[in-house]
Amino acid sequence: MNRGLVVLALAISPLAVQAEPWSGEVGLGYLATSGNSDTTSLNGKLALDYAKGPWKNAFAASAISSADEEASTAERYLVTDKLDWNFTERDYIFGTVEWEKDLFGGVRERTSETAGYGRHILTGPVHLLDAEIGAGARQLQNNDATRTREDDAIGRAFGKYQWALSETSTFIQTLKVESGAENTFTESVTELKLSIVGNLFAALSYTVKHNSDVPADTKKTDTFSAVNLSYAFGKKL
Repeated sequence: MNRGLVVLALAISPLAVQAEPWSGEVGLGYLATSGNSDTTSLNGKLALDYAKGPWKNAFAASAISSADEEASTAERYLVTDKLDWNFTERDYIFGTVEWEKDLFGGVRERTSETAGYGRHILTGPVHLLDAEIGAGARQLQNNDATRTREDDAIGRAFGKYQWALSETSTFIQTLKVESGAENTFTESVTELKLSIVGNLFAALSYTVKHNSDVPADTKKTDTFSAVNLSYAFGKKL
């Protein structure tokens, strides 16, 4: 088991006892195959939100590790922190910092700092839709032989749609684009949450990442499929 994932799993356990204004979820998934091929895959995630008055801070972390009988085949870490201030019921400004490390991707390390404007287009209870636009800076380290680094200014667009299919199931789709002179990074995450009992639920997700500029021997698009057993606290699914 990857050490980073173990640390994440141990760190999240005491958070489930927190009450409002804290809310969030923790999840862990594991898959092993044996026979003609031996592979293991492990993924963990943590989301922790603090909301009070017009302010909301959203912290999220995730990790993915996969290996076969010979070596590791995937290892990715993602940490984000985002602060929102709602100046009307539908309008807000935000600042966000994001760090990602992907040992097998075209971009080995990406850090971005952006700020901008967002709007709650749909406010529920069945459908929720947020859209954001902003700008900032980004630092990249390419996954090539020389580990070259690039700094550039970027524009950022983000959208999140949530559909409460029933009392026990929720569909979530997010799309993020960071575009600069050196590279355009796009990430799409499709997720389905299915309640099991109480605040315990299963989460199925499919992530597509695309970088427009990668080393010649590296693919521009990566995909991740995950199945997690998760627990939500501070609010229901």
